[in-house]
Amino acid sequence: MTDATINRPAIRPRALPEMVVDRIWRFFCSVRAAIFEIAILALLVLVGTLRGSSVPQTIADTFPITSPLVKEWYAWDVFRSVPFAAILTILAVAITICTMNRAPGIWQAIAHPTVVTTHGFLRNAETSARFVANVPAADLATELAGSMRAGGYRTLTEVRNQEIHLYADRWRFSRLATFPFHLALILILVGGIVGAAWGFRENALIIPEGSVRDLGHGTGLGVRLDDFSEVYREDGSPSIYRSNITLLRNGAPVDSGAMTVNNPLTFGDIVFYQSGFGQAVTLKAVDATGAVLFDDSLPLGPFQSQLNPDSPAARMDLVPAGVRLSVVAPDQNPANEPERDTLNLRPGEMFFMIRPLGSDSTIDTPIGATVSQGDSIQLGDLSLTFVRERRFSVFQVARNPGIPIFIAASVLLVGGLSVTFYFPHRRVRGIISETPNGSIAHLAPVARRDWSAMRVFKDMAVMIGTKTGREPELVSTEATTSQAT
Repeated sequence: MTDATINRPAIRPRALPEMVVDRIWRFFCSVRAAIFEIAILALLVLVGTLRGSSVPQTIADTFPITSPLVKEWYAWDVFRSVPFAAILTILAVAITICTMNRAPGIWQAIAHPTVVTTHGFLRNAETSARFVANVPAADLATELAGSMRAGGYRTLTEVRNQEIHLYADRWRFSRLATFPFHLALILILVGGIVGAAWGFRENALIIPEGSVRDLGHGTGLGVRLDDFSEVYREDGSPSIYRSNITLLRNGAPVDSGAMTVNNPLTFGDIVFYQSGFGQAVTLKAVDATGAVLFDDSLPLGPFQSQLNPDSPAARMDLVPAGVRLSVVAPDQNPANEPERDTLNLRPGEMFFMIRPLGSDSTIDTPIGATVSQGDSIQLGDLSLTFVRERRFSVFQVARNPGIPIFIAASVLLVGGLSVTFYFPHRRVRGIISETPNGSIAHLAPVARRDWSAMRVFKDMAVMIGTKTGREPELVSTEATTSQAT
């Protein structure tokens, strides 16, 4: 007995870059990692959505120890944060790599499908059909293949162990619809990243009639409220309110339009929504040197004065004059019991008051007086003119540059799903064998628990029988099981 030496090829050690790439590739293809990433994304979406509700404050009220955390919660813009963009990027990369991983197998199934099948597959198929003929197997295979091609099927045959294996399929390229579908998912994630990085949402842009306010956020746009109108119901509540605005860039109009609550105004990828309205006052403030400190409209409502509870009021700092100006309007809402107000203001009147602001203020104590529309009053070194009453509009402004990406994703998503559901890849396998009296063909669809595919297969079997004049014997494993039971 002699010792035999087996020569095995040496295993080449993998280089470090190759190992790193392989680990990264496996990570992005991992189902567990995908579940973990989706869970993180869902958590971030929940945190970002609840940020705009009263839920965080309720948690802080119930558990005071969480107050600092809740404060940070309200301050954190989740949808524009780095973690949110990072998890969207990871998911987009994962979908891309998984799609690339599946592409060769999908194309192999389309271009070079496996023709050979087994008798076990045919016996265990939920539905199948047998064709018996007194002709050689090759002739029966030719008849079946020709009938299938007439029905829109591609047919392939292969001889194995003196049997002819038949493969037929229809709408094979519909399997490529998975790529537009996956691309749509990637675009949705990319659109989320683009919107989070370069979009914005302004929840309360307040503009009085005739005034211009800068939109900001790098848009270079100014918004002018040209006119505001409203219609009230019999109970006094507003039914319709409408704003006409002009958009300015470098002082020149670039667009204009009107909006109501359910009809926003769109300029490029910026959308303006009508959110609310209120009362404003137009006033002019001039200091002792004749310098105009303020000549615009001031919204009333964000601030309330203790002198007239529930009445519209506003407050602003006139830093050059060293005073803080408060403006109080009459309360004309009967539900607020205006008779309790201490100022006793009448329609067309405003109450102006200045208070010291800083150590350099020119006054030591508050000074106030009532002014009628169109009149002026001297408070300390400040001359104040009540020009007129106006109204203001409140707008929500949103910009999402990812919207075109979302539209493209929607088209791809609907297109991919439509192709998948309305043109599914139908496959049929079969074996044609010689018998003492001729030949027999046994066909079955690749359609486990797919009732639609089994129905289409039965219709195809009937069609083949009509064309060839050979009545098919349809076999159903469910029927067999029921009879046995």
